[in-house]
Amino acid sequence: MNPDDTYIRDRLILHGARGAATFVFQAAPVIQEASAGAEYRAGGERRALTIAGPGASLEVKPEFIRWERSDEHIRLRWYIHLGADLELVLEVQNVGPAPVHLDRLAVLDVRREANGAVNLGAGPHRWSFYKHGWQSWSPTFARHIGDGIYVNPGGEEYDRKHTPHPGSGTEDFQSEWFTVLHDRDGGLSTLLGFTDGRHALADVALYLDGRAFRRLAATCYADGVILQPGERFLSEPLLVAFSDDALALLEHYADRVAARMTPRVPAHIPTGWCTWYYFYGENSAEDVLANAAQIRKHHLPLDYVLIDDGYQQAIGDWLRIDATKFPQGMKAVADGIRAAGLRPGIWLAPFGVSSESATYAEHPDWTLKHQDGSPVVAWQHWGVDIYALDLTRPDVLDWIAHVFRVMSQEWGYDLFKIDFVFAAAMEGIRHDPTVTRAEAYRRGIERIREVIGDRFLLGCGAPQLPSVGVVDAMRIGPDVAFNWAPIWADLSAPAVANALRNTATRYFMHRRWWLNDGDCVLVRMRGDQSDLVLNEMRTLVTCIALSGGLTLDSDNLPTIRPGRLKYLRMALPPSGLAARPVDLFRSENPRLQVLAVDKPWGRWWVVSLINWRDKTAKTEVTLRELGLPEGEYHVYNFWRQRYVGVRSDKLSFRRHQPHESIVLCLRPVADQPDLLTSTFHVTQGAAEISGIQRVVHGPNGQTLGVALEKAGAQRGQLVFTAPAPWRASEARVDGRKWPFRVLASGLVAVRFRLKERALVEVDFVRDE
Repeated sequence: MNPDDTYIRDRLILHGARGAATFVFQAAPVIQEASAGAEYRAGGERRALTIAGPGASLEVKPEFIRWERSDEHIRLRWYIHLGADLELVLEVQNVGPAPVHLDRLAVLDVRREANGAVNLGAGPHRWSFYKHGWQSWSPTFARHIGDGIYVNPGGEEYDRKHTPHPGSGTEDFQSEWFTVLHDRDGGLSTLLGFTDGRHALADVALYLDGRAFRRLAATCYADGVILQPGERFLSEPLLVAFSDDALALLEHYADRVAARMTPRVPAHIPTGWCTWYYFYGENSAEDVLANAAQIRKHHLPLDYVLIDDGYQQAIGDWLRIDATKFPQGMKAVADGIRAAGLRPGIWLAPFGVSSESATYAEHPDWTLKHQDGSPVVAWQHWGVDIYALDLTRPDVLDWIAHVFRVMSQEWGYDLFKIDFVFAAAMEGIRHDPTVTRAEAYRRGIERIREVIGDRFLLGCGAPQLPSVGVVDAMRIGPDVAFNWAPIWADLSAPAVANALRNTATRYFMHRRWWLNDGDCVLVRMRGDQSDLVLNEMRTLVTCIALSGGLTLDSDNLPTIRPGRLKYLRMALPPSGLAARPVDLFRSENPRLQVLAVDKPWGRWWVVSLINWRDKTAKTEVTLRELGLPEGEYHVYNFWRQRYVGVRSDKLSFRRHQPHESIVLCLRPVADQPDLLTSTFHVTQGAAEISGIQRVVHGPNGQTLGVALEKAGAQRGQLVFTAPAPWRASEARVDGRKWPFRVLASGLVAVRFRLKERALVEVDFVRDE
């Protein structure tokens, strides 16, 4: 024990003389010898100052700990706040006579050469590192250290979209805003996460030498903003937490962000139809209205019709409409959508402008600039350069406000999908050099929100954390597509597999930060502009349904086989409940999703087992792995509509087909008649059953009444268990006597057409 060390509540060891702290969990040091520092420029020279070093002073208070250290230009103050959680903040103040440019703040920095270490149990080669992507499409999963699926395809286009901190480049494992480090051999999990994103971009990076730890750094990027003499800059707060449960850490982090950033979480989860994944911008107004008419004809419970890319003459020319496709303009289409009983939505990429657009020709000064004065390219759209707009310019913000005012107030659109909006946060020279990239982006989305009021705002291609509190919903993964796997090795490329991976791994954001949007479902037949086989389509429907978020279809409804619409209906309405990927830190492609449903009338679990492989496999999983309490469970296979039996230890499937999702309902075995499952929805009762009532008729009789409410119309069945000596004697649907089928001993089913609502009653008698 060092006499210069100070021990704080079994949580911290302060190494006062060294300007460092050790973080303790369950009486063991986890993060050892951490410090902080900043990089800046003064007089044209790059400089760095750290808390560790001579001259640092330490102050210990009941509420916080503060280190302070200065040089001739800046003063650092490193705070560790001692609430229910540990939260770190680094403050930089210009104490010199001249301006300085502040580049980055290492709010927590652990280096091996400074005796730093991270102790989770096993060595780093057995860790999983939660890699959170920069924006909606960026790869997100618990990456295995030592080997794994991640491949950086490189190239300018990938770097523009997914690498927001050019120049770092040396980190082995990097995650935007937060990470969880997890020991796969059963040790600890450690969370480092910034709990605000409005003022600075941030990341957490782990550096290794082979299999040996070298450095762990949690960094806020100040983007070279100018600090005048006396001015201060505070990092975003950094949460440090430990647990034996890695998923609980992610959920706790999301709750802490929500407590600080005041998210928008609408009570109603939108559904709808989108033009993109069938027409890819080639649709006309006639196509849009034809699909709206089919929604009404088939009684599909959808809210919105979303017109995606292709209506405008160019990116940036949002009010200049392609008259060959929309001859009467966009207001007329919105009016037609409303006449069909639906609500109109529209897509735009408001923070970019095409190099070929009239808007750029008229306002070339509106873009972000490189040092040589050339515009910053944000992305390429069908081979055309799209320039990033400078949102620190008041005239650019006024123009964006005008566009949204026309679309909302004059044209009548109720939902706005804003895409490629990472463009506003790219590196470049801005009109206002005191504004960070995060602040510039935030100005833009806040101005949009100010104009559209409470109309629905869906973010896409969006920096995740800075969007909290402004958007109503967020795309959390890459685009789906008519193919399962990406054409090349890129985890961000359009593909069903890529979209579903992110949808699972960002589950914890749903209804904490916004409504999750895993992208559209596609239920059309293979060959109708789709390469998805039946199992792949079902897996897509399953994952979107188990995400609990937005559910939009993107098929051409006038040409789709009506029988295929049953799969869309099985995902409607959204349940609002997000399944947990219980093997997130064991499998880079999570294959086990578990949705625990707890209602006043019962408790059950919906389990999805995904075979990510390209060949048939044998799948086995224990109930303990799924997180279920010990006991016996009835098991029902949803897609096969087959009773599996009673299980108490493990589930085994010998022929798990490629890319198939086996969806199971597990309900505890009871000694009374009970509802086992509903086939009207993937969640098997969570979305469509409004209540169950049991009426007892003495010792030898009882009635189960199941009330269902579900917009639209579809066929399905309820399956009941009747343990001996009970048996079903009669069934009724809405008071009319109805046939029932005996599926197996002690198992009966009532099949019927559900239109809006129904009451299904089954009488059971006990045989003496």
